[in-house]
Amino acid sequence: MGSRYFTLIFLLSLSIVLKAQLSQKNERQFSRSYNEGVEAVQNERYTDAVAAFTEALKFNPASAKAFLNRGRSRAVKGSFDEALLDIDQALSVDPNLAEAHFYKAYFIFDTDTSGLVEDHLKTAIDLGFEHAEAYYFLGLNYLNNENEDKALINFNKAIELKDDYALVYHNRAGIKRNMGDYSGSLYDYKASVNYREHFPQAFCNMGSLKMVLGDYEGAIEDFTKSIEQDPDHYLAYNSRGYGFYQMGELEKAASDFKRALEIKLDFMEPKLNTACVLTKEGNYSEAIEIMDEVILENPEEGILYSNRGLIKEMNGDLIGACEDWSKALELGEESVEEYLKECN
Repeated sequence: MGSRYFTLIFLLSLSIVLKAQLSQKNERQFSRSYNEGVEAVQNERYTDAVAAFTEALKFNPASAKAFLNRGRSRAVKGSFDEALLDIDQALSVDPNLAEAHFYKAYFIFDTDTSGLVEDHLKTAIDLGFEHAEAYYFLGLNYLNNENEDKALINFNKAIELKDDYALVYHNRAGIKRNMGDYSGSLYDYKASVNYREHFPQAFCNMGSLKMVLGDYEGAIEDFTKSIEQDPDHYLAYNSRGYGFYQMGELEKAASDFKRALEIKLDFMEPKLNTACVLTKEGNYSEAIEIMDEVILENPEEGILYSNRGLIKEMNGDLIGACEDWSKALELGEESVEEYLKECN
């Protein structure tokens, strides 16, 4: 009995030694493959990175960071479904891995309807993920849910952590504009284009704000920069055209409205703006033809009947104008009640 006992202990001890040696070997192989993956990521060789992290996981299938980094690499390659599976696996292995919570929120940001994005971002921050990106996406999540106050708080925090974060300045500018803080909004738009060389949407939005402030020349300059960076930016063409219209440069205005429509055929606003140009030029018949087309496409918009009525009145067709104003009132456009006094 004593002999068997001794043998059992010996074999058990040998087993422990062999297991320790195997663990050390696996750890060396894991570390080598994992470091190869890190190096591949640093050199933007993401296919190699995925292969290296996959190899590393063979030697340590409980490495949350290997799953995390493979998921990040797969995401860069466009394999978001596989990336999300890796992030879920990382969280399964280590629920306290802050960065994994951030990437979970990042990968489901556009599809989440249950509040998981907010939960994961808050958890990431609570676990120490003090990065500007976490506060930016949390702010963006609040903005998408129409909570501008909380969005502003998080955008401010993101800028504290990263003072050249162009996207945050751009989104914060929109909130400040809605709050009536035009000078603060303009500051943020300027910061966004200063910190990001190619930002056509920011130039377009900054131009739109300058239009509100009556700075048509400055607005036209911004819209032009937006178009230079994105020649198919139909919103910038339409807005620049309106700037030209306000400055009395009708030919340039008409040209921009035409270009906006060439890019986006179903864009109603440049059609209406073109009708305004024609009306100002005294070409009422063509302006009415455009309004006819727009109303045919949008028969329940009372304001369209109201505007067409005004053009008909200028064209000497008071009966047609009154018919349009009556239709506008029927559709809830109460502002035409003043015009209808002319019809009695």
